[in-house]
Amino acid sequence: MQRDFQIINITIMSTLTLQFNANNSLAQSIIHSIRDAGVFRIIEENRMPYSQEFVNKIEASEEQFAAGKFQTIKTEDLWK
Repeated sequence: MQRDFQIINITIMSTLTLQFNANNSLAQSIIHSIRDAGVFRIIEENRMPYSQEFVNKIEASEEQFAAGKFQTIKTEDLWK
């Protein structure tokens, strides 16, 4: 008795995450090529792990540090 089997592989969706420097022209060219090929659907997400308010505070702090507006504390004085 011969049995006929049919094997079907179905991939519903796979996700690939790419991290790249948006200012890099080669990376931009590759992303545009992928988009233009029409085989992939690109979902753009600009996820910022921090709130804009927090980012602004850190940037202001870095500017103050660069301008010399900071205090140093001796290690032995940290827990006083």
